Amino acid sequence: MKELLPYALQPPSHGVDNALAMPEAAHRLDKLTSGLLLVAKTRPSLRHLSAQFRSLAIEKTYTAICYSVPKATNMNENAHPIDIVSQNEKEFGEDNWQLIDEPLDGKSAITFWRVLKQFEHKNVELSLLEMKPKTGRYRQLRRHMAKTKGCPLVGDNVFAKGIEKDGVPYHMAKLGLFLCSSAVRFEHPYYKVSECNEFDSNMPSQFSPGGGQVRFHPEGDRVIINASIELPQKFAALHNETQIKPL
Repeated sequence: MKELLPYALQPPSHGVDNALAMPEAAHRLDKLTSGLLLVAKTRPSLRHLSAQFRSLAIEKTYTAICYSVPKATNMNENAHPIDIVSQNEKEFGEDNWQLIDEPLDGKSAITFWRVLKQFEHKNVELSLLEMKPKTGRYRQLRRHMAKTKGCPLVGDNVFAKGIEKDGVPYHMAKLGLFLCSSAVRFEHPYYKVSECNEFDSNMPSQFSPGGGQVRFHPEGDRVIINASIELPQKFAALHNETQIKPL
């Protein structure tokens, strides 16, 4: 991945201080996971983004398709994702979210999830999920859904192995893991509201590069970025081969 970044990104403007020799990812995605990746071009930006990840200040959203329908559990008053759900999502209601608080490898691991849609294909139930990990353990989302909820993700060559032949069509499972890093919310590592004039009446509040969407807004002196992308085509392909079931 690191070797490909210079071909995908423009270099920093000439004369920018502390520019990295090559762009560097501020975090990692499992090699089977598609989607958004935050990349820094300068050393201060890399340090700032890395610090946000360490402090759990960055909100990541994943979209996935799993086998069956994960069973909801009653959440206590302290088990809601208020601290990781952005303000613009609260209209969905906290009751939509479910909590998995199950340690992995001896470390705390917390995932918030909710079912967006239910499908059926040849009498096999599937669910379209939205997930927000509060921690970042190895294969956390895949392990939580497969081992804690008993609903492995479609295309998971580890945790769905053995059931794929009876699940979605083989050619669908071979398209890879149906897990996408679809949205991220973070503080811009460089710009501050008090130090720039971008936030005037002539500046659009969002733009849409390549089918995705990037929105920004001031929050105190911080510039908050909300970025999202369209789901890979394989999600739509699987959706089109299924029968939608009401929630």
